[in-house]
Amino acid sequence: MTKKYIQTLLLCIWIGGTSPSFAQSPDPKSAALAKIVPIADVHLHTYSRNGPARDDIVQRMNANGVRWGGGVGDLRHDIAEALGNRHIPAAGQREFAESFIRQGSVTLVEKENIYFRDLFRNAREMFAAGTIKGFGELHTNNESSGPPPFRRKIKTDNPAMRKFYEIANDYGGFIQIHSQQNPEFTEDILRLSADFPNTLTILSHCLPLAQPEDLANLFKQRKNIMCEMSASGELHNRLAKINRPGRAYTTEGLRPKWKALIDAYPDRIMLGSDTCCGWDAYYDEAIAEIRTNLLPYLRSDVIELVAYKNALRVFKLQM
Repeated sequence: MTKKYIQTLLLCIWIGGTSPSFAQSPDPKSAALAKIVPIADVHLHTYSRNGPARDDIVQRMNANGVRWGGGVGDLRHDIAEALGNRHIPAAGQREFAESFIRQGSVTLVEKENIYFRDLFRNAREMFAAGTIKGFGELHTNNESSGPPPFRRKIKTDNPAMRKFYEIANDYGGFIQIHSQQNPEFTEDILRLSADFPNTLTILSHCLPLAQPEDLANLFKQRKNIMCEMSASGELHNRLAKINRPGRAYTTEGLRPKWKALIDAYPDRIMLGSDTCCGWDAYYDEAIAEIRTNLLPYLRSDVIELVAYKNALRVFKLQM
């Protein structure tokens, strides 16, 4: 074996592939549906500071067949008004980020945190009014991803997170968490999802560093855990200047282990764009990658579940 072949083989094993080559031919019916199926983007960032303009967000969604969006980012009332029942409103990311930037990660575990105080006080009223449907994206462990100044690691099961879960639990809400797979996270998320059975946990990016079997382990133990597949292709690696192929899918298709996971748990997977970090201009490309490299390799009924029907069910959206 050549050195290059061995390196490629090891890389494929590390990211969950079974072989350095897995090129597939999509089913023609699935490929046709993938081009036109409506999409719910459950990782649509709408920052209030230096974020995209309302009209730009709506235009990009409409141009790409994205009918519903949200789930993360700052709570922007202009976006909520423009999208109406197409919106998946979430709160908490701005407060989480400001607390980390100003006080460091140690404060993120404190439920008396001054940056969480107003949010916790007002959240129940916002849930009751439908102003929010959940909290997200809450970063508990991104120690090996994102800009270095934004990286942190805290325990996911902590007093502040329990407060988020408690409030969401009372209203059947969701919490979208960005963390990384490790034994401690597995224990924490299984405990939280058991203690707060009415809270839906959505794992951003289908849990970075997780193998499909790690996600299957969570799905089979808890009905209230799902994940969304943003940043699991090749685009985000290229934008971040990371020289490795897509974690779940590439231009050659969907990795066999990931296809097996989706086929086994089609009601637990959703889609997202995650054009964070100044990457708004790449929104078209993010959705095109999903329609070209991921969806065509699924059965037609699974395409519809993953693309939008799961989101309609859990967020109580309208068609």
